[in-house]
Amino acid sequence: MNRFAIITAAGPDRPGIVAGITRVLYETGCNIEDTSMTLLRGEFAMMLIVRLPRRLDSKAIVVRFKNVQKALGLSLLVKPLSVKEARRDPRPGGRPYILSVYGSDRPGIVYRVTQLLASRGINITDMNTRVIGPTGRPIYVMIMEVDIPKKVRVETLTAALRKLQKAVKVDVTLHPVESAQL
Repeated sequence: MNRFAIITAAGPDRPGIVAGITRVLYETGCNIEDTSMTLLRGEFAMMLIVRLPRRLDSKAIVVRFKNVQKALGLSLLVKPLSVKEARRDPRPGGRPYILSVYGSDRPGIVYRVTQLLASRGINITDMNTRVIGPTGRPIYVMIMEVDIPKKVRVETLTAALRKLQKAVKVDVTLHPVESAQL
C-alpha cells in the first residue's frame, strides 16, 4: 500500500536547506513527488509531497529530521496523507487561467479579488504576490493561476472583474493559460 506525507518547512534563508531536507528523504528511501519552494523577504518556505517507504511512517521521519531542523533553524511539519489525499489531480476539472492584478498597494486587494473568485467557485491553484517600486509609491502585484469551472461563463467573470477593478483601483487581466505569456 502506498503511503504519503506532506512536509512543510520554513526558516531563515540560507544555502543548504533544500540539500539538508532532501538528504534526509534520500537516506530514508522517500520519493519526492511534488514540491513548491519560495523565498519571501529572507524567509524560505517549502512544501513537498513524498511517498514513504513501507518501513517508515510519518512519526519516524520527524525524528530523522531533528538534526537538520536544528542546524538550519527550521520549523518543520510532517503530516501523513492517504492515497486519496495524495492523488495526482493537478486540475479540479475546470479551465486554467492566469489572473494578474497590479495597483497601488493598499489593504484589501487580496481579499477582494479572492472573495470574488470564491463566490463563483473558482479555485486558486497557485498565487504569488509582491510589493514592488519605490517606498513612497509601492505597487502591489498579484499573479494567480486559477481553475475556472465549466459552469462559470468567462464573459460574466470578466465583467465582474472589471467592476472590481474600478472599485479597488487596480488593473486586472485574465488570460487562458495556453495563451499566457509566461
